[in-house]
Amino acid sequence: MIHIRIFRTYTISMKRFLLLAAAAVAFAQQPNTPDNYYAPEDDARVGQRLATQLQTNVTAATEPRLDQIGNRLAAQSPQFRYRFFIFEGGQPSPDTAPAAAFPADWRRLQLDEAIAVAGGMIFVPRALLSRDDAQLAAILAHAIGHIALRHPTVGMTRGELAQVEVQVASRAMADEAPQRVHAVALKRFAFDRACETAADGYAVKLLQDAGLDPAALLAYLRTLPAPQGEDLSVYPAPAERIEFAQKAIGRNR
Repeated sequence: MIHIRIFRTYTISMKRFLLLAAAAVAFAQQPNTPDNYYAPEDDARVGQRLATQLQTNVTAATEPRLDQIGNRLAAQSPQFRYRFFIFEGGQPSPDTAPAAAFPADWRRLQLDEAIAVAGGMIFVPRALLSRDDAQLAAILAHAIGHIALRHPTVGMTRGELAQVEVQVASRAMADEAPQRVHAVALKRFAFDRACETAADGYAVKLLQDAGLDPAALLAYLRTLPAPQGEDLSVYPAPAERIEFAQKAIGRNR
């Protein structure tokens, strides 16, 4: 019976590997295909699973101020049901598996932005409550942008396909595996940075639609530290984000 269970587990794992490998090949051959194999209705499910895991590590609670600001923004972005929490405590996680949250380095917990979880939950570090209402609105609008643009599940899809790509390369061309891993990592960092600016662009429009001043986003971005190592950072330089946001504000006037 034990051997049967092991064989079934192995068979399921191998089937998943082969499916992902086929998806990786298809993805590589069709670069214009939307790179998310999660349906929108799946976002809440995978997001709830991640949020449950997160809340075993941190103390999270609702906060009336967040609800007041966040609900005003959420009314302009109705695709998902947004919920807002403050959190504190917890230890950074060494886990590197693809997960349904942004920013890409959310596991370190000491963040200058909120954690946007697929499907609509947003966790704000307590330290950010020291920001004024305008900047807090910009922070929440940026997080809503990640969720509305479905960056968490797109990131999961890309991460899982990248794992398969690396495994296939390691087996087929073992000597080239380190270079392949490095190339895949650089692509992922570039994707993460692109998501940050895309969420900024979404935030500009969302703030305007909610009757709020998008200049608050610029004020918030000016407070961010410069990332260490451009190519290996999940964040663009603040100056780059500010320039992008300024252009977005100009386009949406």
